[in-house]
Amino acid sequence: METGGRKFSFSGLLFALLLALELSFVTDMLTTRAVSNLPALALALVFALSFLAFAVLSQLKKGLVKWLFILFTAVVLLLSAALYFLWLNTCKTGVYRDADKAKAQVFGGKKVMVIVPHEDDELNLAGGVLEQYIKYGSDVYVVYVFNGDMNGDGVARITEADTAMTAIGIPAENLIFLGYGDQLNLDGTPIYLCPEDQVLTSAAGFSSTYGTDRHPPFNPGAAYSRGNLYEDIRTVLLRYTPDVVLCTDSDEHIDHQTVAMFFEQAMGEVLKARPSYEPIILRGFAYSTAYDAPHDYYALNALSTVQPGNRDFITDGGSNIYNWADRLRLPVYPGILSRSIFSSSGYAMAECYASQNAAAHADGIVNSDKVFWLRESGSISYEAEFWVSSGEASVLNDFILSQHTQAHSDPGYSDNTWVPSADDGEKRVIIKFDEPTLLSRVVLYDNPSLSDNVLETSVRLDNGAFYLSGPLEPNGSGTEVSFDPVYVEEMEIVLMETEGSGAGLTEVELYPHSYEPPFSFIKLTNAQGDFIYDYYIDPSGREELGLYAFGCSTDPADYKIICIGEGCYVSNEDGKLIMNCPEGKSCTLTLMDETGQLSDTVYIRNGRRWPVELAQALEYHLRFEFRNGQNSNTAIIINKIKDLVQTWK
Repeated sequence: METGGRKFSFSGLLFALLLALELSFVTDMLTTRAVSNLPALALALVFALSFLAFAVLSQLKKGLVKWLFILFTAVVLLLSAALYFLWLNTCKTGVYRDADKAKAQVFGGKKVMVIVPHEDDELNLAGGVLEQYIKYGSDVYVVYVFNGDMNGDGVARITEADTAMTAIGIPAENLIFLGYGDQLNLDGTPIYLCPEDQVLTSAAGFSSTYGTDRHPPFNPGAAYSRGNLYEDIRTVLLRYTPDVVLCTDSDEHIDHQTVAMFFEQAMGEVLKARPSYEPIILRGFAYSTAYDAPHDYYALNALSTVQPGNRDFITDGGSNIYNWADRLRLPVYPGILSRSIFSSSGYAMAECYASQNAAAHADGIVNSDKVFWLRESGSISYEAEFWVSSGEASVLNDFILSQHTQAHSDPGYSDNTWVPSADDGEKRVIIKFDEPTLLSRVVLYDNPSLSDNVLETSVRLDNGAFYLSGPLEPNGSGTEVSFDPVYVEEMEIVLMETEGSGAGLTEVELYPHSYEPPFSFIKLTNAQGDFIYDYYIDPSGREELGLYAFGCSTDPADYKIICIGEGCYVSNEDGKLIMNCPEGKSCTLTLMDETGQLSDTVYIRNGRRWPVELAQALEYHLRFEFRNGQNSNTAIIINKIKDLVQTWK
C-alpha cells in the first residue's frame, strides 16, 4: 500500500507494536515495588505513546524500528542473562557457612520430642532447631496430634510430613501420628470443653483415628473423644519419657489450644507419677512468631524473630503468661539460612507442605533464632499435700498454668485457678511434706486474666520466717520468692490483697535450690542483637558486636577471643566487642571460656555486598510479583489470562 507516494510498512507497524510492548514491560518491571505498582492507566499511556511514536518512526525511517527492536531486545536479554547468572551465583553460594561445632551441650545426646497440632507446625515451632538436634546426634521424635484434614486430604498431609522430616534426617519410625481429625467439636463446642466419652465427628467426616500404611495411628481405631485424645498424649509422654519436650502453646486456632491444654495436663500427671523425671520443657508458638510473622527474610544478614504485638507478653489465644523478655533464643542450623531463599533448607522443608502454601510463609518462619519459653519441671510441690481454706486445692500443684473448662468472654481467664470463695476471710493455703524438705524458692502464678490479680501474698515457713511477694505478675507469668535454703515440713501462703472476682493462684511451685539452667551457651550477635553465623561486616571494616548468653556470663571480657584471618582482629573497647575486618578480607571469630567447653565460632567477611543485595532484590521481586501476581501489571494480566483459560477449560 502506498500513501502520498510512500509505501506503507506493515512490518514496521508490527515491530513498533513489539517494541512498545517490550518497553511497557520493562517500565512495569522497573517501577514495581513490593507493595505498589505503576497505575495501569499510566502504563497504558506509556504503551500508547510509545506505539504511536514508533509507528510514525517506522513509516518515516523504514527498517529503523526493526533494528531498534532487535537492539533493545538484545540489551534486555543480555541484561536479563547477567542478572540471572548473578542471582544463580548467589543461590549456589548463599548458604551460610557452618563454622560453629560447639553447641553439643545444648543439642547433643538427647531424646527429643516435638509435639505439634498439625503437619507443618513442627516447621513453624522449631524449624532450624530440629536440624541442630540432628546435627549433634540427638534422637528426635515428632508427634502430630491432628491429621490436618480440615480442608483437604489428611493422608496427603501425613505424606508431606514424612517427606519433610526424613529429608532432614528424622527416621520415619520416629514420626508419630495420633490420627485425630481437625477441629473436633460438638455443635460448635471445642473438644476440650466436651464430655470425656462423647464421640465426635471431624469436619472431614471421620470419627476414629486413621493414618497410612507407612504411618498407622498411634492408637488405631480410637474413637474421637476428649478422653481418648488426652490419654494418647499422656501415654506417648510416658512411653518415650523424652529428655527435651517442645510443644506449641495456645493461639487463635482451637486445635492448637487443645494441644496446649492437654499437654500441660498430661505433663503434670507424668511429673507426679515419676518424681525423678525432670525433662527440659520448651513452649513456643506456631503463628505469631512464625507463620504469621513479618516477611523479613531478605536481609544481607539474617534477622531475629520479631516481637509480635505491642505488649510485653504474648497474647495469642489469651495465653498471656509468656513475657517476651523471658524468651529463650536458640541458635538455628546455619543451613536453614541463605542469601537466596531457594537454597535454604528451611524453604525446602516448607515446599514439602504444598497443601499449606508454607513456602509463601517461609520468609517469616526462617530467622536467625527460634524463640521458646523454658518451663521448669523439677518442682517438689508435686510431692506435697495441699490444703486450702476454700475452693479446690488440687489445681495448685498440677503443672497447669492455663486451661478452659467453659467458655469465657475473657480469653485469658484460666479455670484451673484456685479462687477462694467470696466469704473466705482466710484465703489460705497450707502445704505439708511427709518429712523435712529443703526449700529455697517459691514461685507463685497469678490467674492470667488481666482483670483478676493478686496484689500481695505472704509466705510463712514453719521456722517462723515470713516473706511478702508484692504484686504478682498480672499476666500469670510467675513471681518468685526466694530465701536461704532451709528445711521445712509445713508452710503457709495467704492472699492478703486481691482485685477482681477471679483473683487467685493457678500454680505454686517449690524448689530446693536456686535456679540452675539446664544448659549453657553463648552466641555472637550484631549490635542490634541478631544472631550471626556467616556475617557481612559494615563496609568500613569496623563494627560493634554483641553477645547473647544463656546460663553463663554475658561479659565478653570473660572469654578468650580467637580471630583467624589476615588483617582481622578484635578489640575490647570500654566493654564493647569491636570487630575489625579490612575490605576484601574474611576471618573466623571464636569466643571461648577458660575450659574450652563453652564457645561460639562465626565467619566474618568484608566483601562486595552489592551483587548479593541486587540478587536478593531481584529474587524477592520475581517471587512476589509472578507467584502472587498482586502488584505488577504484567503479573496481574498473566494471572487474568490464566483464570480465563482455566474458566474456558
